[in-house]
This record gives sequence, structure tokens and C-alpha cells, in this order.
Amino acid sequence: MASTLTSCRARRPPARSHRAPSRAADDAAVRDFTPLSLLTAWTASPSGILAVVVATGVYARWLLLARARGIRWSGWRVGLYAGLGVGTLAYAVCGPLAVYRDHIFWVGALQVGMLASLTPVGLALGDPVRLLRRLHPDGRHWALRLLATPVPRVLMFPAVGTALAVGIIIAVFFTPWFQATTESNPARWLLDIVLLTSGLLFVLPLMVDELLPSWATPGVRTLLAFIDGLADAIPGILVMTSSVLLTPHFPGWTGASVSGLDPMLDQRLGGGALLVVAESVGLPVIGAVFMEWVRSDAAEAEAFDAAQDAAITAALTPNTTAPDSTGSGSTGSNSAGSNSAGSTGEPDASAAPTAPAAPADTGLWWTSDPRFARRHTRGE
Repeated sequence: MASTLTSCRARRPPARSHRAPSRAADDAAVRDFTPLSLLTAWTASPSGILAVVVATGVYARWLLLARARGIRWSGWRVGLYAGLGVGTLAYAVCGPLAVYRDHIFWVGALQVGMLASLTPVGLALGDPVRLLRRLHPDGRHWALRLLATPVPRVLMFPAVGTALAVGIIIAVFFTPWFQATTESNPARWLLDIVLLTSGLLFVLPLMVDELLPSWATPGVRTLLAFIDGLADAIPGILVMTSSVLLTPHFPGWTGASVSGLDPMLDQRLGGGALLVVAESVGLPVIGAVFMEWVRSDAAEAEAFDAAQDAAITAALTPNTTAPDSTGSGSTGSNSAGSNSAGSTGEPDASAAPTAPAAPADTGLWWTSDPRFARRHTRGE
């Protein structure tokens, strides 16, 4: 009996693999996962290299055009775009996340979260839309015209953008979508593009006033960023608390394991990775939008003060009349004015404007604060 079972096992055909030959060759080169692998495991993925080159080249070209036209651009925005944007993109599509995403579930989930949240935030902090608007004030660039069309406007609407970003991540893990990306390169490329696009559709409007309705003031955008930070936690919580395996045919669970993790534990770690990325991104987004709010308020205050200065200057400027052609009228008037002033012993009230009196001390703190006292005085 034992020999019969042994011969049956020997004659059993190997399991069929639906993975592309190039993916199978990459899998053969994957080594056991160690913490150091998160720094040393890189791959020259053609699609990943293309994505990094496009993201870098387009922004660099706009910077060179801005410099040639004398447009000043913030260095810290360039640094955020290159480091947090292009850097995380390269790490996700050419780095360890790309190497192990088909072998360790939590690494694949981390890649999804990074491409959907962290990379779009880094690219948006570079403020490419505002840079493009300064290069093309007439708005005739094809990208600016595309952003002004109805479909992007609808997708960038606050509630729609948040629901789209959260819904796509949920669909990735609760449908066969993620499983398909482990078996097909085109499906994987499509997922990467969809994740980046959905993230940018939400983050970019928070940084640019013109991409949202007029009622979305900086304060409203700060509230929207806070709400989105809470909503982004939903996919991670759902994956982490699921009681069944969401992708039972995941290659890292059905084939040779490079991590030694139990599939259910691996899935829970994946949900935790999604949650950590979402919440770590939420705070920088809220901070960036809040700083835009502060700068917007400062600009409005400066414009208000300038308008008040102009109004006060116009009010204090004396009205002058054109002199008579013979000069007699003005001479007589001046003589009469002098005699009148001399006879009464009092200066003519209309001869010079009276300086405005200093405001009385009201006891209110903002009347003595140097930041508000000037504006308070003018408002009176």
C-alpha cells in the first residue's frame, strides 16, 4: 500500500501556474525575506523605471522653463517632490515592495497603500499644478485644459474624491483584483496607475484653490483633509479584521514561503500596513493644508490693509482748485482769508487738514496688540 501511494504521488502532475514567464523568472531569484531586505532588494523593472523617469522628467522640464522665464520657485517644494514623491514611487515600483509584493501579503498591501496615499501626497506637495499655471497664465496647456473639463471636476469634488480613493483600495482586496495582479503584468501596471490617479485626484485639489468649488475655503479644505484621514483608515481596518483569507490563492501562501508567516497573520499585518500608511500620511496633509490656510489669511489681511491705506490717503489729501486765469480771484481770496484770520486771531480751519485723533483705550486686548491695533483703528 505504501509503495502504491508513493508511485501515485510521483505520477501526480505539477500544479499549473498562470504566471507570466518573466514573473516566474523573477520569482526564482527572490531570496528569503529578512529585515535588511527592505533596504537591499531592488529590481530593474522596465515599467517602474519608466514611471520614475516620466515623473522626474516632466517636473524637471517645468522647473527649467520657470528658471528661464525668471519665475522663482520654492526649493522645499522641489525637495518634497523629489524625496517624498519620486523617492517613494521608486521604492514602490523598483524597490523591495516590488520584489516581495507577490510573496508576502503585507508587503503587497504596503505597496498599495504607498502608491494610493504617500506617493500622491509627495507629488502634490511639489505643487505641479500651480507651477504649470505660472508657466501658462492663459491656461492653454493641455493638462490645465484637461483639469477644467467636467469629468475631472466631478472626480475631484471632495466627497467623490474621498469615496473613490477609499473604494478602490477596498475593491483591490475584496475582489479578485489583487490576485490578478500577481498573475499578469498588465493588470499590475493598471493597478499602479489607478492607485496613483485616485490619490492625486483627492490630494491635488487640497493644494490648489481653483480645483475646488468657491465654497471650499482653506478652512473647509482643512476639515476635508481631516475627514479623509479618518476615512482612509477603513480599508486597513476591514482587511485586518477579516476572518477569512481574502486572496486564498496568493502565491506566497500556496507556493514556497519566503517569510514563514501564517497566511492569516500575514493578512492581518497587511491590514495594519494599510492603516499605518493612511494615518501617517493624514497628518502631513492636514499640516500642509493648514499652512495654506495661514498663508491665505495673511495675504487677505495684507490686501485689506493696502486697501485701507489707499482709502485713508485719499481722504486726507486736500482738494485743490485750479487757479484763475487772471490770478485776481485767487489773490483776493487769499487776501480775504488773511484779513479774516488776522481779525479773529484764529487759524482758518480749512487751511490744513486735521490729523485723525488717536483711538481711546478701550481695554480690549486686540486694540493694543501690534498685529491687530492698526487694522482695528482703520476699521473704526
